[in-house]
Amino acid sequence: MRLATGQRFTHRDFQNETASYRLSGYIEQLRNRHGWPIETLEEAAPTSDPTGRNATYGRYLIEPDVLAMLRRELGERLTGFIHAVQRFEGGGLT
Repeated sequence: MRLATGQRFTHRDFQNETASYRLSGYIEQLRNRHGWPIETLEEAAPTSDPTGRNATYGRYLIEPDVLAMLRRELGERLTGFIHAVQRFEGGGLT
Protein backbone atom coordinates (compact mmCIF):
# COMPACT_ATOMS: atom_id res chain seq x y z
CA MET A 1 0.00 0.00 0.00
CA ARG A 2 2.82 2.38 0.83
CA LEU A 3 4.44 1.94 -2.57
CA ALA A 4 1.08 2.19 -4.34
CA THR A 5 0.40 5.56 -2.70
CA GLY A 6 3.76 6.97 -3.80
CA GLN A 7 5.58 6.72 -0.49
CA ARG A 8 9.35 6.34 -0.39
CA PHE A 9 10.70 4.52 2.62
CA THR A 10 13.57 2.59 4.16
CA HIS A 11 13.50 -0.65 6.10
CA ARG A 12 13.71 1.34 9.34
CA ASP A 13 10.77 3.55 8.31
CA PHE A 14 8.72 0.45 7.50
CA GLN A 15 9.73 -1.33 10.71
CA ASN A 16 8.88 1.68 12.87
CA GLU A 17 5.48 2.08 11.22
CA THR A 18 4.41 -1.56 10.91
CA ALA A 19 6.45 -3.44 13.56
CA SER A 20 7.46 -5.85 10.78
CA TYR A 21 10.94 -7.03 9.82
CA ARG A 22 9.66 -8.55 6.56
CA LEU A 23 10.08 -5.66 4.12
CA SER A 24 12.70 -7.43 1.99
CA GLY A 25 10.39 -10.43 1.57
CA TYR A 26 7.52 -8.20 0.43
CA ILE A 27 9.77 -6.26 -1.96
CA GLU A 28 11.12 -9.52 -3.41
CA GLN A 29 7.61 -10.89 -4.03
CA LEU A 30 6.37 -7.69 -5.61
CA ARG A 31 9.41 -7.50 -7.88
CA ASN A 32 9.84 -11.12 -8.87
CA ARG A 33 6.41 -12.71 -8.56
CA HIS A 34 4.28 -9.75 -9.61
CA GLY A 35 6.72 -7.82 -11.82
CA TRP A 36 6.45 -4.50 -9.99
CA PRO A 37 9.25 -2.09 -11.00
CA ILE A 38 10.36 -1.11 -7.49
CA GLU A 39 13.45 1.08 -7.40
CA THR A 40 16.04 1.10 -4.63
CA LEU A 41 17.91 4.34 -4.05
CA GLU A 42 21.12 3.73 -2.12
CA GLU A 43 21.70 6.17 0.73
CA ALA A 44 24.30 6.52 3.49
CA ALA A 45 24.19 8.08 6.93
CA PRO A 46 26.66 8.29 9.81
CA THR A 47 26.28 5.76 12.60
CA SER A 48 26.56 6.50 16.30
CA ASP A 49 29.34 3.94 16.86
CA PRO A 50 32.80 5.17 17.93
CA THR A 51 34.45 4.38 14.56
CA GLY A 52 32.44 7.10 12.83
CA ARG A 53 31.48 4.89 9.91
CA ASN A 54 28.59 5.40 7.50
CA ALA A 55 25.81 2.85 7.10
CA THR A 56 24.51 2.20 3.59
CA TYR A 57 20.83 1.37 3.14
CA GLY A 58 18.13 1.44 0.49
CA ARG A 59 15.09 3.64 0.06
CA TYR A 60 12.30 1.88 -1.88
CA LEU A 61 9.95 3.60 -4.29
CA ILE A 62 8.01 3.34 -7.51
CA GLU A 63 8.75 6.20 -9.90
CA PRO A 64 5.71 8.51 -10.33
CA ASP A 65 5.26 7.81 -14.05
CA VAL A 66 5.40 4.05 -13.45
CA LEU A 67 2.97 4.39 -10.55
CA ALA A 68 0.53 6.27 -12.81
CA MET A 69 0.74 3.41 -15.31
CA LEU A 70 0.09 0.83 -12.56
CA ARG A 71 -2.93 2.83 -11.40
CA ARG A 72 -4.33 2.86 -14.94
CA GLU A 73 -3.71 -0.87 -15.43
CA LEU A 74 -4.98 -2.04 -12.04
CA GLY A 75 -7.68 0.58 -11.56
CA GLU A 76 -10.24 -0.24 -8.90
CA ARG A 77 -8.32 -3.34 -7.74
CA LEU A 78 -5.43 -1.15 -6.61
CA THR A 79 -7.70 1.50 -5.09
CA GLY A 80 -9.67 -1.17 -3.25
CA PHE A 81 -6.47 -2.68 -1.89
CA ILE A 82 -5.22 0.70 -0.65
CA HIS A 83 -8.52 1.39 1.10
CA ALA A 84 -8.59 -2.08 2.67
CA VAL A 85 -5.11 -1.63 4.13
CA GLN A 86 -5.98 1.83 5.41
CA ARG A 87 -9.12 0.48 7.11
CA PHE A 88 -7.16 -2.40 8.62
CA GLU A 89 -4.40 -0.15 9.93
CA GLY A 90 -6.98 2.26 11.31
CA GLY A 91 -8.65 -0.54 13.24
CA GLY A 92 -11.72 -0.56 11.01
CA LEU A 93 -11.26 -3.96 9.34
CA THR A 94 -14.49 -5.02 7.66
